[in-house]
Amino acid sequence: MRYFLLALLLIYVGSAVASSAPPELRKALINEDPEQFLEQAILHPDENSSSYWMELALAYLQLYQKENALHSINQAIDLARLLDDQPLYQAQLQHVKAQILGRLYRNTELGIEALHQAVLWLEPLTSDAARTEKAEIYESLAQAYNQHSSLQQAVYYAEKSLAEAMQPRQKLNAHFLLGRLYLQMNHISQAFSHFDKTTELATELQAFHAYPLIHLRYGLAYQKMGLPQQALEAFFRAKDGFAEHQEQRNYINTLLRIVSLQLENHALDDQSYGYLEQALQFSQQLPDQMRLAEAKFQIGQWHLYHQQLNEAHYYFEKAQALFSQIGAQESLRQVQLALIESFIQQEQLAAAIALFQQLNIQHDNPNLPLFIRYRSAELGAGLAARQLEWQQAYHFSEQARALRFNDLQEQYNLKLDYLQFRQPPQPEQSKPQWYAAGMYSWGLMALSALLLLLLLLAVHRLQRLKQTSPASQLIFSRQWIQFSDRLVTEQRAKLPLHLMAITLRDCQQYKQLYGEVQLRRVLISLLQSFKLPQIVQLTIHSDVLWLGLCCQRSELAALESKILCHLAQQRTQLQPQPHLQTLILPLQELLGEDFQSGHIQALREAVWLSWYLANQLNPAQQHMYLQLKVQESRPCEWMTENIRQDLLNALQLGSIELWQQDRLLNPQLKALLD
Repeated sequence: MRYFLLALLLIYVGSAVASSAPPELRKALINEDPEQFLEQAILHPDENSSSYWMELALAYLQLYQKENALHSINQAIDLARLLDDQPLYQAQLQHVKAQILGRLYRNTELGIEALHQAVLWLEPLTSDAARTEKAEIYESLAQAYNQHSSLQQAVYYAEKSLAEAMQPRQKLNAHFLLGRLYLQMNHISQAFSHFDKTTELATELQAFHAYPLIHLRYGLAYQKMGLPQQALEAFFRAKDGFAEHQEQRNYINTLLRIVSLQLENHALDDQSYGYLEQALQFSQQLPDQMRLAEAKFQIGQWHLYHQQLNEAHYYFEKAQALFSQIGAQESLRQVQLALIESFIQQEQLAAAIALFQQLNIQHDNPNLPLFIRYRSAELGAGLAARQLEWQQAYHFSEQARALRFNDLQEQYNLKLDYLQFRQPPQPEQSKPQWYAAGMYSWGLMALSALLLLLLLLAVHRLQRLKQTSPASQLIFSRQWIQFSDRLVTEQRAKLPLHLMAITLRDCQQYKQLYGEVQLRRVLISLLQSFKLPQIVQLTIHSDVLWLGLCCQRSELAALESKILCHLAQQRTQLQPQPHLQTLILPLQELLGEDFQSGHIQALREAVWLSWYLANQLNPAQQHMYLQLKVQESRPCEWMTENIRQDLLNALQLGSIELWQQDRLLNPQLKALLD
């Protein structure tokens, strides 16, 4: 009897040891072909087994069938509790539930709740298997808190994941996640340190798929530092890597990053819209609602950039609905700000004001991204000005100015942080060869560019004055909005900016006689031999050649003479020889020290009015070379609908003077206007 009891005890202990490990799951089969696995599993159901339902949940998760996945995991959890299953397995079930809630339902709050339930099951356990599971769950918690915009919490759990990690793969994931988080927090040196560790582990594991992920993050870092060329190079490397490894979701993300950066820097090319179409198509095939929403948003941005307002509004509305459904708050704010801009450009002010008030972005809230606060303040200033609420417009403008300064200061600090950190060593591996060589040479070029940039910041004014290469300064913008946006960015140089408008006298008659194509050829021919470094931007719009000039006021007369001399030489090549009319306007004096692109649009009214008045006074004049001079800073409210009347008042009062070469026209204008 004693031996029988001993044998029974051994059987009980053996069974307890066996049950301390979770049931073996056929994860490899599920990952390889989830559809085939489901077909086989449903043919041989075991509805009283928790592991059967968990396997179904994993397969449905792979196939993005969210209702079936959630039902299956809930069945698995209920059965595990009923059978009082082992804690490690209970934690794994909660982890899978969190993945379903987070990935398929985009419900971050419920996902975090499930992950904390998993942690409660795991806390008392110390086995290697438990530590491995802890590392996975802490990593998921870090990602969930990152989605929830709780970066400090995300870093806390990412550090815990790294501490628990026993496998090189888990360490690689933890380092990469920490690099991403520190990059989001603008801690460049810490981010690169973790990316360095990620690269070492990827080389050790021959995990070549990790390299394009690192390239993508390098691109984001360079973008944050205000280095668009280096960022684009990194994004293109990431794109090629994701294509090689067939990482479709990351490939889509990279395509969207490329076009977003091109839009931001007015550097679109012939392939840009093709990238957007490709991203949209792949997002629909996956399907992936987040990527689909981002693709529609960027397509809307592309159409807005090209002033195709109806198409832009259509895609913004679609993206807004998707972001709202997903619960992606930051992306939702971005698309709503873009919608406000499209409403403004379509003169739907009531809709723009209603949406702006609904957003109610607090511009002093540090928990909101800086670019969202800045863009909101900028739009708020424009809306207030259109309603003639000048005090509110001034308030928003001051907020936008402060936020823009903070943004530039942050970029400068990021560059310094990067320069204080050594370039991470790149992996040496036989496959693929282009990664190591490319990253190494790219890193050296980036570092050299940064050093040069800092030197330029120190002597920027001197460089602008002594610049001898016109090709680096002369930029032709195909769209007016590109031209005006680029002039806005030139304010950073803190040198006086001037706008020069040039057209043919009797332009409409010339167009009627020779046609619009020929007229445009005449205007373009005036561009072809400009070799003046002070001309920093130019475009052709409304039959006018527009030049952005950057020079000291004392140099303006000599510069104007050079331009007029050049135009005279070009004019002799045209038959019949057209006469010219020009106008130069000082931008900062007319618009203020921190003007926006909308102000430059309004300033065109001053051009039309000046030419009209000069023609009324001197209709027989062959050439009309005019200049506006300002006696009172910012003499007009440029965003008002009565801008023409404001200009006439300023001319009558003498706060703006209209000069024809060395002759003041204001006395004649007063008699004409009276």
